[in-house]
Amino acid sequence: MQARGRTIAVLMPNHFNASLFRTIQECMVGAGGSVMIVGFKKNEPLTDSTRKEVLTVDIATDDLKLGDYDALVVLDSATPEEMIASKENLGLISRSYEHQKIIGAVDRGVELLVASLGSLLSGRRMTGPAESRIDLESSGAVYVDEDVVVDELFITAKTADSAERFCQILLDIFQARGGLAA
Repeated sequence: MQARGRTIAVLMPNHFNASLFRTIQECMVGAGGSVMIVGFKKNEPLTDSTRKEVLTVDIATDDLKLGDYDALVVLDSATPEEMIASKENLGLISRSYEHQKIIGAVDRGVELLVASLGSLLSGRRMTGPAESRIDLESSGAVYVDEDVVVDELFITAKTADSAERFCQILLDIFQARGGLAA
């Protein structure tokens, strides 16, 4: 199993895309890995964008340790500004980058990468929705009009429709890094 012993920390916004989360969760768990929901406060309820589904935060952003996860995935949000306004979220992304964790972002989740890493994205090939293109290019990233783009430790997906391919690429990276977590 490609993800046995691996954990992804999913930085989860309120008003999340339930289909996107479920696709990534099922892919990861189906490959033997685990998914941890990261949010502002442990046990905080998060509702999906249709307000039909509620999930609970597994661990607060401040409590997440680098050894707790192998990859950080930032999901799309109907309200990315709320996620960007959080120093804790931006700090988590920065720490993950500094410690060479795999960092993935889907749809407008790329806006958190820009807010957190800024010019460190210079020269990186990335994708995202059309409305995020200017932000990516302003940070120095090279916008690529493809569904999923990999640049070293970054995996970006243009839309939630690319979630299956995004997750398969993440699993391939885990496999290339030796399969099992250290």
